[in-house]
Amino acid sequence: MQLLIKINSGLIAPQLLDDISTFENQSVVIIENESYLLSNYVGTKTIPSDYDVNKYINSQNTELLSIALTNTTVTSPSAQLIGNIWWLPKDEPFTITANAEGLPDGGLMVMVERVINATQPVDDIRFVANIQNGQITMQGKFEQSGNYIITAERLNAGLERIGAPFRLAFDTLELDAYVDPAN
Repeated sequence: MQLLIKINSGLIAPQLLDDISTFENQSVVIIENESYLLSNYVGTKTIPSDYDVNKYINSQNTELLSIALTNTTVTSPSAQLIGNIWWLPKDEPFTITANAEGLPDGGLMVMVERVINATQPVDDIRFVANIQNGQITMQGKFEQSGNYIITAERLNAGLERIGAPFRLAFDTLELDAYVDPAN
């Protein structure tokens, strides 16, 4: 039977309730800043575990949920998809939508990076996206012309920082905000 026995620093054997040879596959683990001996107990004594072994094992096996954003569209009166880049005039309101099946309802801070050479961030703008019924919607406008990107890498770094239980998977969204000669 697997056990987690709380231990202090120093020799482990004197802290155990049975001979150390009855504790197989030993490893020391840290749980909530405390040290425990994780082992398979093969002795005959009744020794209670000091921590729920299943809870510990499940906590080690947690994989973050990956949520794919699909069917991404950018809408505004003048938005055009040229190749893989959305062109839109600066100062024109736009809406970005995507399917986000499995994403909980709420809000999401979206970091939109202004870049040079299509990859090197020089600045960023923050927008709050709304998540409702498996769809993410972000509204905004660019007050400065330039090349902007939204990347899974940048959003996931933010999600990691706040301890979110999921990560996002999507292709980089690239937008060019241009000066409209008509205005």
